[in-house]
Formats: sequence, structure tokens, C-alpha cells
Amino acid sequence: MKGSAVFVNIGRGDLVKEEVLIEVLQNREIVHAILDVFDPEPLEKEHLFWRMENVTVTPHLSSKSSEYLPRTFSIFEKNMHEFLNRWKRIYQRH
Repeated sequence: MKGSAVFVNIGRGDLVKEEVLIEVLQNREIVHAILDVFDPEPLEKEHLFWRMENVTVTPHLSSKSSEYLPRTFSIFEKNMHEFLNRWKRIYQRH
């Protein structure tokens, strides 16, 4: 990543090796990290992320909005139609 990069994790806490991220941030290899998820949850009160100036810890609310469920259902519906269409094509061949 560029030195000007900002790393954002709103996915899963266990996808990021915290010790590597801490090292990268301490060495200023990236400029900032915005973190919404951790492993384990919640982030311990003594964790270094709370004291790092180049880290923003968010309250694990990144997915909560009035649009969350409508978007989720829309994506699910599209994926379900695609799945069923593919299944029908495969089934019809046999």
C-alpha cells in the first residue's frame, strides 16, 4: 500500500493480523487505520489501538443505517434469482 493509504476494516475482526497492522502503523508505512471490528470483541480497554494517534476506533456500527435491510434484501434477491436461473439451466441439461 502507498504510504498515504488509509486502511479500513469493517468486515471481520479475525481477517486482520493485529500485530502486523500495529507494526505497519508504528513504522508509518500507511498513514491511518479506521477499525470497526476486532478479534476478540470488544476491543480490550488496554489495547494499543486506543492510544495510537493514527488509529480511529469506531463503535462497531458501520453497517447500521436505515438502508441496511433494504440493501441486504435487494442483494439477496438478486443472488437468489441468479442461483435459481443457473440451477434451472443445469437441471434442464440432465
